[in-house]
Amino acid sequence: MSEFVDKNYRNRCSEKTLQTNNNGFFMDFVNLVKETAGETWIQKKFGQLKTDNERIRSIYDSEETKHIVLKLLSNVREVYRKKDGTISILRRLEAESAFESGDLNKSLLLYSQSVLRAPKTGECNNYDSGLTLSLALWGRCKLLIALHEYSLALTDVQQALKEHLPTVFKAEAYWKMAICYKALKEDKKSKVAFDLAEKMLESNERIEELKKDREMIIQYLEKKDIKSLPTLDSVYHEQFPCASKKLTVKSAENLGRFVVANEQIKTGETLVVEPPYAACLLPEMFGTHCHHCFARLRAPIGCPDCANVAFCKPACRDAALSSYHVHECRYLDLLIGSGMSILSHTALRMITQQSLEKCLEMYKNRSKEKVFSLCTNSEKREAGDFLQRSLMAGFLLRCLQKCGYFSTNGGNVVPSDEEFVIGELLLFNLQMLQFNAHEIFEQVTTSDRNLEGSKLSYIGVGIYPTVALFNHDCYPAVTRYFVGRDIIIKALRPLQPNDVVAENYGPIFSRKLLQDRQRSLSSRYWFQCQCNACTSNWPLMDGLENVDKRVRCTSHNCTSVFTLPLSNNSAACPKCKKNVKLDESIKLLNWCEEQYEIGFEFMKNTELCNAIKVFCEAINVFHRISCPPHRTTHLAQESLQLCLSSFGNSSNTLTKK
Repeated sequence: MSEFVDKNYRNRCSEKTLQTNNNGFFMDFVNLVKETAGETWIQKKFGQLKTDNERIRSIYDSEETKHIVLKLLSNVREVYRKKDGTISILRRLEAESAFESGDLNKSLLLYSQSVLRAPKTGECNNYDSGLTLSLALWGRCKLLIALHEYSLALTDVQQALKEHLPTVFKAEAYWKMAICYKALKEDKKSKVAFDLAEKMLESNERIEELKKDREMIIQYLEKKDIKSLPTLDSVYHEQFPCASKKLTVKSAENLGRFVVANEQIKTGETLVVEPPYAACLLPEMFGTHCHHCFARLRAPIGCPDCANVAFCKPACRDAALSSYHVHECRYLDLLIGSGMSILSHTALRMITQQSLEKCLEMYKNRSKEKVFSLCTNSEKREAGDFLQRSLMAGFLLRCLQKCGYFSTNGGNVVPSDEEFVIGELLLFNLQMLQFNAHEIFEQVTTSDRNLEGSKLSYIGVGIYPTVALFNHDCYPAVTRYFVGRDIIIKALRPLQPNDVVAENYGPIFSRKLLQDRQRSLSSRYWFQCQCNACTSNWPLMDGLENVDKRVRCTSHNCTSVFTLPLSNNSAACPKCKKNVKLDESIKLLNWCEEQYEIGFEFMKNTELCNAIKVFCEAINVFHRISCPPHRTTHLAQESLQLCLSSFGNSSNTLTKK
């Protein structure tokens, strides 16, 4: 088999890791540079360069490219969705109307649009005397109280007051604040807010109403929809602090670095809990998920300057504004309009989330940074691929010049030596992320949260330096899910010391034919899979019905297996030559299949903790007395994956058929 099953498909896959939207302008930029430079220069000159530093400098310095590159990059400018007071007021009025008519969910949507489009307080005095934002927040606060969303309502009234809510509403604002605190069982704060409101009220009639609210008992159980991170099932690894000490990293010439077990691991054990080094939300999710923590939005707040993104709470907004978003804000529509991939955006985010000084320091000490030791496959790259990535690095670098990331104002397109360092880092990031990034997902179910028919929805991308070390297997040893942006790795089957701990990069043996898996993996990740499922050409899930059941030889350390049924449950092992009794193993195999059915029933009834316990115990026993492939075991493992994923990012927004 050739190194790449389909070279043309490999090249298309590689291009897609730079630009995913065919309507974007970036590949037009690439093709124009290629036409101008000519294939001879690309192959004979650019293709002979050995380092990323030489490559990024070459597009600015070479006579064949510099004029067209500088001309095109000089056109980079701010393009972003601006605030609009007119739209904000219109949405607020529509929200008030929906509220009055009793359509509370529609009203919430409209109020949120009003909040996100409202200009910064005092910026547009033609609208609401510059107080459009505070009025949108105030209106939404009252709606959220009607929806019994007291925690969100409290945030809104606090933000409305910070945004200079008109004095005429302040007494009622503290009154609403007091009600929220009361519902949240914060009685001392509630009393203070009630006292403030009472002092501000002028009408005796209103004061009497307030006193009734003071005495009111609010029956409210705060929704705890926040998913918690699991803890590792063993102590932390010294070298990889996000991982269990039951794991270790080895290397081999044909495999690179990979993870193996150095202790016994049981099904369901938590092996890694890792925050991302960097992560980006998909543009399609900007309106439904928090730009910073990726939580689903209920009552979003916006960036003070742009209307592109939304945040779930002020803390997320402030964290974004104090790092990456201050640089990306006014260029987001340009970046999206270029058609660039989310991997390209993540390459930029790896820079914008750090200060220039921090990035320069990391460059000097990059041999000590785990992320810089990840695979780039630079030795396998063709000249054209390097050129495309160098041009993307140049485009991203120009955006950094213009947005004020550097001390200059971006007047000079040709980078300074300091800027070239950042360009080199961008070029590395663009290569590394191609093979090491993980898609961040959430599990989407129907309103009854039944996992049958659930789907995984791709919401973003993250780079996880520890998890990136796991190699692929078409029959993976682990599964992954996400809590916010953090990745969780759990064992899907028991492992013994020195067993490879592999995850799955997408193609799984039970769902995709061998030739399709090989084509996908060789084109997307540039390797030929040699896992057991591939070398033995295991059948798809439906074909597993025709695979005979097997049990292991019970002799210590013997790896032989017996195919069922047997004429006699006592047999001579052809490998170890011992007579072994298999009655107990056969009984246990039947027990495993019975337990799987119990697990499926628990899962159907959404008793997920019980289902997980049953699946884990049965899968442990199965691998002790039998071996894959085994259809019911693989169905149980798929079900276990779904159950575990439900403890991560999830949404019940799937429509019932």
